[in-house]
Amino acid sequence: MKIKNIQAREILDSNGKPTISTEIELLCGDKGIAEVPSGTSTGTTEVLELRDKDGLGVTDAVNIINTKIKDSVIEKDFVSQEEFDNHLLSLDGTEQKSTLGGNSILSCSMAFCRATANSLGLELYEYISMIYSKENYNSQNLTMPTPLVLVMEGGKHGDWATDIQEFMIVPNKEKFKTFEDGFRQSIKVFQGIRDILKQKRYSTNVGLEGAFSPSEVKSNKEALDIILQGIQESGYIPGEDFNIALDIAASEIYDKTKSKYILKKEKKEFNTSNWVEFQKELYSNYPLISIEDPLIEDDWDGWGTITKELGGKYNIVGDDLLTTNTQRIQKGIDTKAMNSVLIKLNQIGSVTETLNAIRLTVDNKMTAIISHRSGETNDSFIADLVVGTPATQCKFGGPTRGERLVKYNRLLEIERKLLL
Repeated sequence: MKIKNIQAREILDSNGKPTISTEIELLCGDKGIAEVPSGTSTGTTEVLELRDKDGLGVTDAVNIINTKIKDSVIEKDFVSQEEFDNHLLSLDGTEQKSTLGGNSILSCSMAFCRATANSLGLELYEYISMIYSKENYNSQNLTMPTPLVLVMEGGKHGDWATDIQEFMIVPNKEKFKTFEDGFRQSIKVFQGIRDILKQKRYSTNVGLEGAFSPSEVKSNKEALDIILQGIQESGYIPGEDFNIALDIAASEIYDKTKSKYILKKEKKEFNTSNWVEFQKELYSNYPLISIEDPLIEDDWDGWGTITKELGGKYNIVGDDLLTTNTQRIQKGIDTKAMNSVLIKLNQIGSVTETLNAIRLTVDNKMTAIISHRSGETNDSFIADLVVGTPATQCKFGGPTRGERLVKYNRLLEIERKLLL
């Protein structure tokens, strides 16, 4: 695939923060456009997101794409996605992509992937399946994911309505045979939760990722009780029809000066062992199946302990701990620190590295979960990514805001294509 032109520009993400849109045109005339997201609650080992001196704009990153990267790829013939990505990684030459910026590299990587799929006359998920398996496309390898649908949010994403960052409902795949049916019933529960909040005279405003963030909620337990009630009053059985998943985002509630986890909403402080015990007691009363980032990102020993104690019952999901980095995922595997991995493209900065992270996860019999970021765009790339790989779950946010819905709607479109 020879590149005829590459052009980047600054756009805004869903938080009104500048990000990058890149278009790549191949010599054959086919094009691919990619828009990269940005995180709010981020791990310290994520690749560098290159920003201007004001800490906000991305004009420097855009200029790098339109000059340095462009000059290095024009008229060059790339035989694969991996070769293209490796070229950019070599051009950068740093572990955390601090020369070109992870956002610059990722926008080009995604755009090239989409342009190549278009040139081959393939759907993006078909092409991703090909390069993941390194074989010809086979529709029998594709399955629809189980969505972790965000219904309430707090922490940095929800103006600290709760200390826990994300509360999600998970439709049981055995009960709802299609993605469309499971998602439709999830929306019914979401609307039921809204009705309960209205009855309580709580706010139904939404947070950064499109879920309710009522400041009137008094505790994390009350939030879970409202969700449980929402499931029941929608006509479903908790633990049978729907389960619950949480993103604790523990690094955001940990006070390094005190070496304690602090629940500001509940005015409670915990050392690590007491924090684990608090979580165990809280979770035992609800139909939970997945817990993301239950401890701070650098407490490898603590992660090993909590996974040993709770991993048989729950998915213990590493996000900030692992940052979609194969070296960190391998360390997590070796130390048995988790049994599930959250996958975010912009944590690692290229399509190839993301696929390698998924491959390492599933080859070690762990659950791979494809995730959005708090600052999203209208790019639906991750919907194709979850279908084109063996990742079995996805986190795309609440069913309200357009930058979230474009991904859910893409999954609905893909399922219809697969059922034809």
